[in-house]
Amino acid sequence: MQRVVALVAVVVTLVSGLIPAAHGVEQARGYIYDGTVGPNNLAIVIDVAKGWVDMQRKVRARIGSMDSDFGVSYEDCGNEAFYCMTSGLEIVIPKAMPMKQWKYHGLSCQSVAQPGGDAYRITCRSPKYRGHPTYTYSLSRGVVSIESAPIWSGDRFELRSERGLFSPGNNP
Repeated sequence: MQRVVALVAVVVTLVSGLIPAAHGVEQARGYIYDGTVGPNNLAIVIDVAKGWVDMQRKVRARIGSMDSDFGVSYEDCGNEAFYCMTSGLEIVIPKAMPMKQWKYHGLSCQSVAQPGGDAYRITCRSPKYRGHPTYTYSLSRGVVSIESAPIWSGDRFELRSERGLFSPGNNP
């Protein structure tokens, strides 16, 4: 009996040590945003290593998988003044946030501070798209939600982990 208890303790210790490491590896390679509106069972997966944005089923969403018909490669169009990702998401954020309005890479954007924190709801317009790319950016956590994007509009997608795209120290 003592051997079984000792074995269980060793297994629990090993497994609990692996879970944070796996999460850390996933965070460095990309970001997952889960659909939240209605019966949405989709997730937006951003694979930084492959430069790929994909729509996947929420329960099977993982970074490194490019097995759906709804994926597209993205362009990192950032520079010293802007974080920028186009081709699928169309996200442009000034590195000197907060800023109320800006134009960059064919997008005209404006931000509105959200109550109770360091987050800003950003809405952009472009003559290329009917919709308006819309997302929420936190100064400390990066992009925490995506409400509308050329790859998918009409549903809200929220960051699955603690830190998102363009969070301090985590940029493509």
